[in-house]
Amino acid sequence: MKNFYNMLFVSNQIYDLIMKKILIFIISKKNITKLFLLSLLFIISNADNLFALNLIELQNEAVKNRKLIEKLKIQILNQDTALNIQKSEYWPKLDIEYSLNKIDKAPENPLKEYSEFETILSYSIFSGYKNYYQKLYIKTLKESKQYALDSIIQDIKFLVSADYLHIFDTKSLLKVAEDEYNLLKKRYNDAFNRHKVGMIKKNDLLKIQVEMDNASQKKEKAAAEFEKAIIDMERLVGIDIDFLKIEFEEFKQLPDIKDLVFYLTNAARRNEIKAVERQLIAMDYNLQSHKSDYYPSVEMSASYYRYDDDYLIGIGDNYQRDIKAQLSLKMNIFDGFKVSNIIKSQRNDIKALICDLDELKKDIANQVEKTFLDHEVNLKNLKVAQKSISQAEENLRTTDMSFNQGLATTADVLDAIYYLSRAKYNFIYAGGELFLNYYRLTRISDGF
Repeated sequence: MKNFYNMLFVSNQIYDLIMKKILIFIISKKNITKLFLLSLLFIISNADNLFALNLIELQNEAVKNRKLIEKLKIQILNQDTALNIQKSEYWPKLDIEYSLNKIDKAPENPLKEYSEFETILSYSIFSGYKNYYQKLYIKTLKESKQYALDSIIQDIKFLVSADYLHIFDTKSLLKVAEDEYNLLKKRYNDAFNRHKVGMIKKNDLLKIQVEMDNASQKKEKAAAEFEKAIIDMERLVGIDIDFLKIEFEEFKQLPDIKDLVFYLTNAARRNEIKAVERQLIAMDYNLQSHKSDYYPSVEMSASYYRYDDDYLIGIGDNYQRDIKAQLSLKMNIFDGFKVSNIIKSQRNDIKALICDLDELKKDIANQVEKTFLDHEVNLKNLKVAQKSISQAEENLRTTDMSFNQGLATTADVLDAIYYLSRAKYNFIYAGGELFLNYYRLTRISDGF
């Protein structure tokens, strides 16, 4: 059934015809204002912008409207804030302290009320490369989060593709159910006329009636599944969709599947792997920053101190002041093995993540190989199903002729209709699996 899919596409001509009739009706009304007319013309001319008309636009809308994507982008921007916080370590520090003191009993100090003011300007000259590695850690972690975001965007686009395909499949199944019902209804009307003239028995008529009722139920169920598929897509995309404007051009020809080497090569560079690799580098930078605790720290400071025998500086009778410059070298000798255990723990975390990365690469390669095998099987099944439709149509045609000549029974006709519907169902399922595996391969290789 070479053109079977093309029979299932809905044309935009009905929509365009309705829009033209509405426009002619509005123009014919003399009491409509020019402003309203111009506004309506603008809406009609831009009606295509109100609805996503193809898979790529639906994918972009889903990515744009998902709060999860917005959340991850905020988290990535927050890494810039963390980097600015880290850069503050390169700036000097200025501290001011002003204290008011009142002592009730102080035999060694006759002053009961006094104030102290101190200003300290300090600058870290060397801290064992800690700040340097922390800056690299934050930058690399941001890159890892960006790859993780790109991976989630790929997931969303795959889900939209799968739902888009599901809508097309449910629409196709609805068309098959309607065709089956119409075939049975036509056979029922013919059988009813034959029964009136005594050419067939009533039980043959009732058999067709039962099958027609069953086909009617299948048609209603298929219509409901189609509506539910649209609801799921609108939830995923976040906008209202007019699927009468979609022609499903993507399914008018077989997908362009590359060879296995292509997918394995691209899958080895997919975003999840890059995210973990950048995370490993970031963890190593963080490890190096902790090693800086073994280094001495050098700090330079300058301070101004003033003491006054009153609550307010400059009011008292006696005061003292001191200006001091200081260069200090500080190094920890023993911390109870704290730093060494932190470094040991982080090394173990890196080793564990390396194991996860190795498992991830093997799982992805395994998915590619299995999905590619499924594609080859589905392609063969599609060709068989396509051939089966032609055979089932010919079988129905010859069975109808035999029935009209009295050489076939009602059961034979019902079986022929059933075989034709089953062949069409098998064709739709095979085509759906073929395209779904194509989307899986595209997702695995980050092709969206």
